[in-house]
Amino acid sequence: MQRSMDEAYDQNHDDIIKVLIADDHKLISEALRSTLNDNRGFQVELVSSLSSTINALRPTARPFDIILLDISMPGMLGLRSVKRVVEAAGPGAVVIFSGTVEPEFVWQAITLGAKGYVAKDQPLRSLPSTLRLIADGHEFVPMSISQHKLDASKGTAQLTQSDRLILKSVAEGKTNKEIALELQASEVAIKMKMRSICNRLEARNRAHAVIVASQKGII
Repeated sequence: MQRSMDEAYDQNHDDIIKVLIADDHKLISEALRSTLNDNRGFQVELVSSLSSTINALRPTARPFDIILLDISMPGMLGLRSVKRVVEAAGPGAVVIFSGTVEPEFVWQAITLGAKGYVAKDQPLRSLPSTLRLIADGHEFVPMSISQHKLDASKGTAQLTQSDRLILKSVAEGKTNKEIALELQASEVAIKMKMRSICNRLEARNRAHAVIVASQKGII
């Protein structure tokens, strides 16, 4: 009987999801830890800076299953720091944990190996199930972020090869008149094309269109 009880304990211990909350907002961290502890099945540790996060991720007997990473805590330097944490986390799932974040940042972080994004304003009662989903190997991205990527990809797909050439020329500092001469078109036609490109990329002007196109990998 004692052996069975020990085996059950070992199994339960293995099923526990080990979570590292890396966030310098103490009230948020404590509230999330309390919620996870109330649900059981979680072991939670708190850190509040990039350096303490890296220290906590040093090789141990059992690595963290999930790292909730605040991108604005002390020491964080954008995607470069996200990549550093992903590399230090090993098999652990690094998840962006923020109140506000640009959708492009989330997708770029996922490209670097992050497993998604959890918003700080997500209802606490839903977080345990979200973290269990991530621990099972799934990526988690809110619908609003996913829709933004879908909309962006639609806008990109609507751009023609001619549109891309125009954007590339604008990025090189060429005027509409110079672009018109190169493409053997009228300056008015190039202006109309540029206006259409801006609308599809939701850009304010030609300079902003180049920035958006660069972020999307169009040019």
